[in-house]
Amino acid sequence: MSYESVARRYGRAIFEIGKETGTLAALAREIGDASAMYSASEELRLVLDNPLIPEASREELLREIAGRAAFSDVTRNTLLLLARRRRLAALPEIARQLALLVDQDQNVARAVVTSAGPLTDGYLERLRAELEKATGRKISVTHRQDPSLIAGVVTQIDDQVIDGSLRTRLSSFRDNLLRT
Repeated sequence: MSYESVARRYGRAIFEIGKETGTLAALAREIGDASAMYSASEELRLVLDNPLIPEASREELLREIAGRAAFSDVTRNTLLLLARRRRLAALPEIARQLALLVDQDQNVARAVVTSAGPLTDGYLERLRAELEKATGRKISVTHRQDPSLIAGVVTQIDDQVIDGSLRTRLSSFRDNLLRT
């Protein structure tokens, strides 16, 4: 089931509350942490999503989790509201939508850099600086490895892909040979 439209509404509402109260960064981090907890534990999901477990028991569990994680009242109340409306399964998508809104607000773009092997921190820092210069935005870089690239780097920012991998170059060369 897709929770994208629900997640956009909740993400926008949480974003607005965070902006109004001046706690946007902390709120986004807490929602992200809650999402990670929910996603990581199958047992937790089974309990929280089970309609046979009384609502009071689910809410007590969520209050306990929020207390131990030192979540703010807003985060705790958000989790309780999602549980009451049986929308906790949308939490990972809500966290993603909220992170996108925070990034837009702070003029941050997330770049995923994929290489065949490890890259040095110095290289990633130079790449980040060049991407910031090219885009005019702050860039947050995540590095992944994919040996199938053979060599080179593929960089994705939002929906733009810059493919400098040897795999793509070889594929292009092969296609050109087949056409001639």
